[in-house]
Amino acid sequence: MTEPVSSSEPAAAPAAPAAPAASTSPAAVIIPTPLIQRKNRMRLSLVWIVPLVALLVGGALLLRTLLAVGPRIEIEFRNAESLEPGKTEVRYKEVVIGRVESVSLRDDRTRVIATVQLDRSAAAIAVQDTGFWVVRPRVALAGVSGLGTLFSGAYIGVDAGSMTQPRKQFIGLEVPPFVLRGEPGRSFVLRAPNLGSLDVGSPVLYRRTPVGRVVGFTLLPDEDELSVKVFIEGPYDRLVTPQSRFWNASGVDLTVSAGGLTLNTQSVATVIAGGVAFEQAPDSVRSAPAAANTAFTLFGDRRSAMAPPDGAAQSLRMVFDGSVRGLVVGAPVDFLGVEIGNVRSIALQQGAPGQRFPVLVTADIYPLRFGKLRGVPGKANANATEPEGSLALLQRLADSGLRAQLRTGNLLTNQLYVALDFLPPSAKQTKTALLADAEGVITLPTMPGTLSELQPQVASIVDKLSKIPFQDIAASVQTTLSQVNTAVAAFGGLTPEAQKALVGVQTTLADVQRTLGSAQATMKNIDQNLLDERAPVQRQFEQTLMEVQRAAQSLRVLTDYLQLHPEAVVRGKPADAPVQTLPPSTSEKKAP
Repeated sequence: MTEPVSSSEPAAAPAAPAAPAASTSPAAVIIPTPLIQRKNRMRLSLVWIVPLVALLVGGALLLRTLLAVGPRIEIEFRNAESLEPGKTEVRYKEVVIGRVESVSLRDDRTRVIATVQLDRSAAAIAVQDTGFWVVRPRVALAGVSGLGTLFSGAYIGVDAGSMTQPRKQFIGLEVPPFVLRGEPGRSFVLRAPNLGSLDVGSPVLYRRTPVGRVVGFTLLPDEDELSVKVFIEGPYDRLVTPQSRFWNASGVDLTVSAGGLTLNTQSVATVIAGGVAFEQAPDSVRSAPAAANTAFTLFGDRRSAMAPPDGAAQSLRMVFDGSVRGLVVGAPVDFLGVEIGNVRSIALQQGAPGQRFPVLVTADIYPLRFGKLRGVPGKANANATEPEGSLALLQRLADSGLRAQLRTGNLLTNQLYVALDFLPPSAKQTKTALLADAEGVITLPTMPGTLSELQPQVASIVDKLSKIPFQDIAASVQTTLSQVNTAVAAFGGLTPEAQKALVGVQTTLADVQRTLGSAQATMKNIDQNLLDERAPVQRQFEQTLMEVQRAAQSLRVLTDYLQLHPEAVVRGKPADAPVQTLPPSTSEKKAP
């Protein structure tokens, strides 16, 4: 049987019956009718499944990419150092939120433009007040930062802004900001006359512990002072109260004054990079933390910062007779051990003809530092803080014998200070009415200092010593030596022991003679120094006097002994007689 043939051609008309074969076949051949099937034009081949699947996957990836891509921004930097297209990342809190796509020059070739593609999740970062900077290793006095980029490479840091207006073009920061938005803590303002060695990034210390940093400073031309902004990290910002005192802890504070040599420093970091320290004011009750941006005064050192409140200053005028060498501007004014002010100026005055030139010393004292002495006596609240006028207070103290006196604060540096003390009971006290001039300056009476009283006494001692006949004593010693030599020659010979004794005596006498010569030279130097009032009297003078006294006493004993026993030069000093005990008395023998 023949298989049907499928054809796309239209079916032909039925064929006419075939003519009978010419042969004489007994049966006729029957041809079957073909079955025609039409092909479906809409059916696809299996070969197209793979391209369709690939197309669907690619579309999904494209859609996902379009949905994940955020805004494209441009950031201008001074140069393209460490910026690599396709590699440099953009990080916010160490989370990658974008990548640098390209780096190109600006049209004027002054800066470079980095095109950054941000993620869609970070689209809200591209607002008006957002800051960008390149994080790279930085070494400065304030510290070292960005060391991690040595291994991971530089990246662009982000300080997210708080505004809502979007922005496409930004100006990159050259240095990272010292306070990031959202960082816990508060900022405060310090007013200072000068910056010292402070710089941006200098540490802020509390009890020698870093709790913050300096984040900026501004020169205020109208007030002629500096405004220093500091940031105290949380939770240490609660330590700052309205009673806090700030001072410049930069470098090494080395002070030589009437109080001696003072060395003060906070830490090694402040010695190198400077720093600010603060503490609570003494004798103050801790209150609520200070509000942000509260203004404080930045003092020069801790001593002035922690000093009690000064209040209004009162000027004093004091006139001293004699030299004030060792007294400098800024020297303390002391009242019974309490510092109440400082010397402001020192000047010479015109004296009367033939007299010495007095020295005018002007000082500023603070009556508030007198404490309870400011109370008015005779009232119920005499020990309270009821204030009294400065003139009335000083007049009341002057009536009790208050006088100004120059004293030596340190023997090593010979620094002087002004002491307000009362006259000794033996001194005759005369009441003096204190007067204040048109400028309110009060003149306070003075009394001689301890050094001025000591110099006449020393001069008297030196005058007495100068009357000692050292030359006659030396001549007497020489005569004694001659007599000893004559006595030795008379004996005609000396034993070895006598020779040793004689050598010892000669050595002793030679030492005595040198001591007397040194004492005579010392007396001349002391006499010359006393003529110059500026030369201080040192302890070596007292030691020299004691040595001279001992030498003179030893020489006197030796001379007296040789006059009584000249043979001691030859025979030596005889041994001391043994101590003999007395026999017991009769009564002691009869005692049981």
